[in-house]
Amino acid sequence: MVLNRLSEVINLKLTPVRMIHPKNEASKKNDFRIYACTTDSMDVELNSYDNLSIKGVMQRLELGIEYQAQIQLDKVDPKYGASYNVLSIYQDIPETMEGQRAFLATMLTEIQLREAYETYPDEDIIKLIVDDTFDYQKVKYFGPVVYKRIRERIMENLVYKDILSRLAKYGINYDVIIKLEEKFGSKDLVIQKIEDCPYILTVLPGWGFKRADKVAKLMGVAHDNEDRVKYGIRFTIDKNQQNGHTFMYREELLRSASEELDLEEAFVDLILDKTEELKFIEDKVSLIRTYNTEKYIAKRLKQMLERQGELPFNPEEFIEYIEDKYKDILPNGLSQQQKDFFGNIQKYPVNLLVGYAGTGKSQLQKFLKELLDKLGLTFTMLSPSAKAAKVTKKYTGVNAQTIHRKIGYGMDKDENNMHEIDEEYVIIDESGMTDVFILASTLSKIKNPKTRILFVGDDFQLLSIQAGNFLHDAIESGVIPMTKLDIVFRQSEGGILDIATNIREGKRFVKDDFTGKQLFGNDFLLHCVDQIHMEAGYQSYYKILLNTYNPEDIMVLTPKKKSNLGTVQINKYIQSIVNDNEFGEKAEHKFNYGEDILRVGDFVLNTTNMYTVPDINNSQVDVVNGDSGIIKEIKMTDEEKQHKDDELMENQKKGIVIDFDDMTVRFDFELANQLLHAWSLTIHKSQGSACEAAICVIDKSCKFQLSANLIYTAITRAKQKCVFLTQAETLNYAIRKVDSMRRNTHLCELLRQQEHSNE
Repeated sequence: MVLNRLSEVINLKLTPVRMIHPKNEASKKNDFRIYACTTDSMDVELNSYDNLSIKGVMQRLELGIEYQAQIQLDKVDPKYGASYNVLSIYQDIPETMEGQRAFLATMLTEIQLREAYETYPDEDIIKLIVDDTFDYQKVKYFGPVVYKRIRERIMENLVYKDILSRLAKYGINYDVIIKLEEKFGSKDLVIQKIEDCPYILTVLPGWGFKRADKVAKLMGVAHDNEDRVKYGIRFTIDKNQQNGHTFMYREELLRSASEELDLEEAFVDLILDKTEELKFIEDKVSLIRTYNTEKYIAKRLKQMLERQGELPFNPEEFIEYIEDKYKDILPNGLSQQQKDFFGNIQKYPVNLLVGYAGTGKSQLQKFLKELLDKLGLTFTMLSPSAKAAKVTKKYTGVNAQTIHRKIGYGMDKDENNMHEIDEEYVIIDESGMTDVFILASTLSKIKNPKTRILFVGDDFQLLSIQAGNFLHDAIESGVIPMTKLDIVFRQSEGGILDIATNIREGKRFVKDDFTGKQLFGNDFLLHCVDQIHMEAGYQSYYKILLNTYNPEDIMVLTPKKKSNLGTVQINKYIQSIVNDNEFGEKAEHKFNYGEDILRVGDFVLNTTNMYTVPDINNSQVDVVNGDSGIIKEIKMTDEEKQHKDDELMENQKKGIVIDFDDMTVRFDFELANQLLHAWSLTIHKSQGSACEAAICVIDKSCKFQLSANLIYTAITRAKQKCVFLTQAETLNYAIRKVDSMRRNTHLCELLRQQEHSNE
């Protein structure tokens, strides 16, 4: 037997004998699967059981049936032997009458097979089914369900065969086709598009330009092909957008694109001006879609700012009412900055409310809600994440929603068109987290000509992950009326808010050589330890906090996902102490080769938007990125049907049942990868959320990821207690390093242009 090179594509026939992963499932959908197979091929290495392991996204294979496949060596495990990635696999459809009868026998009962050949004794039944001229009504024991199942399987195998013959040799598997089919509508169109221009693969996650370029090279695309260069240029700009920028300077673009393309800058320069889908403004180059998005935001906000009319209330009288009603929590009344806020709210249809932690932003939103109720105005409170929406709800008592859920962002076109914003007042909290695309979509959904809008944010927190810099552009433009809150209440208490203010102002509060513990106020504990004690440190403090708080009320924050101080390992540790399964009494689901375990009682976070899915009572709900809840049940099998044609209800199906705050939803096992344990989060992921107690794990191993903005964001998640575990020199390094709040964006200038335009 020959152990093939990793890059070599192997054609062979094989027979699945056991499904290794997942252990229990009945789904026919394309999903990640692992099979143990037998084969007579001499081109693969068999394990000690005389079979080979294949893995990849594929249809469910029938055990004992021979398949035609193309595979590539993935790795050789010293214990389990070689494993292979599936590029394509299908059941070959025979051409002889005898072979076709045996093929159909794998899908039909004996009686159905006999009746089919008695009805069509001398015809090519498979061709009739492919041409859809097989009249199942003439055949006993056949019905529409049986016919549909058989035809789908035959057609699916024909598609697999077509893909195999045309694309598998380039390393393109069926999973890629499925994902592109969602974008372009049909497998045939996808295959044709890839053959015409393999760089369309770059629209898929995980398919960077370099990877698509390798496919293009195998397909014979020339290194200096003009389409290749154009895709490389657009890809370079799009890659830069992932860092938040909406344009690149021409010189920077040429330098970066030439590196991506491995071509001379001068040659790339010749093609740059001919590249479609770009916008050129002086020496700035943008994707035209992104530029038009920023332009729309500026134009729409200008239209809203031009609306005439003030809100019908007296700010001074309302302030007196608030100060009297809430004199217990406002012994000194509202600050002048807070009073100015209500003057702006009365006068302007678009406003900014910008303030640091502890300055009273949430309180003002609560008072604004009370004002809107008095005026009889309808309103909606929106946040960019589910966790931020929960925080808004806690502070204001209003059932806040995520922006995605409110506007149907990410839904298909028909469903998206059904979502509109008709309320008279829109409040968007944590607006600094919104990228330009979701902000533009939100503004486009406002259909009420009288709608007013308030953007709320903290301009020292982390910027949006995606393209744009709305909050800072809006502030810098000076176009949108702004209330700036910078007086931190309760700072004199010397705890979390005082520390956060010191960090924001760049003030150190310990020397570089400090070690040990120091309590600030009564809610912030700094503990500086050697790196080797960090892991034991967070574990010890977590156990201490468990004496006071529920696990869901404690958040362990870290800058990274991997390593022993990353979220993955921290969550595994927490699961072992708050939800262990030593005696096997709790149902659990293992996936990713058993590396990950979801268990009844786990606290989890959903990371993918899912719209109009059934809850456990079969009502339609939306589950969005950031929704968190407790796993209440894991059902390994479907319940038995009372009658053959019955459709199972959600509470009868196998899967992972999660109790979110306002709904209980069942997840198929194949969706397990979109669920994360939520006891520990990265600091970026935590932005907008809040917890009773936080443990911040800030080690020198992630020193170059740190900034004052990052640790400020981490500390201000905690409402009652914050334990900050670090080294003093690492902390002071972060305090000195303030993130630049500038990004290469057009919005600030576009807002100013709109203000002075007569359009």
